Amino acid sequence: MSPPDLAVLAEGGLPGGPRWVLRAGGTSSDFDTLLEVIHSDGRRDGGGLGGQPLSPGSLMNAFAGYASATETRQVLVRADPRVARVRVHYISGEQPCLLDLPPVAARADLGLVFFAAVLPPPATLASLEAVDVHGQVLEQEDLSSAEDGFARRLP
Repeated sequence: MSPPDLAVLAEGGLPGGPRWVLRAGGTSSDFDTLLEVIHSDGRRDGGGLGGQPLSPGSLMNAFAGYASATETRQVLVRADPRVARVRVHYISGEQPCLLDLPPVAARADLGLVFFAAVLPPPATLASLEAVDVHGQVLEQEDLSSAEDGFARRLP
């Protein structure tokens, strides 16, 4: 599906910085999710996920991107509804940081909740954790190689 064919599920952004638009659409076997980032100068970038809504045996699928022109990091997660928040571990300068993301949208018909964020430079992504309502970590993904847009599920 092309971006105009995908429904806008949520929008957000950084104060005085880039805005993001979360778009999604498709079927239970072929579902696309796109995080588009719109910068204050009008430039656009982003990325996303396609395929099954969730990988078999997984509670979340993640995309982590890097826009070299603006040095922003993007995080997009689609998850099982048991995931109440996504904890993003990253480094800003040399300081370890933590960001808890609440869900920004849901598709009950597919059993999905969505999480999205744009981090300003100089953020370096480390990992994501899917966390339930009791604070229990359900699943973790490694983002240390997020420049390529892929996340790896940790054992």
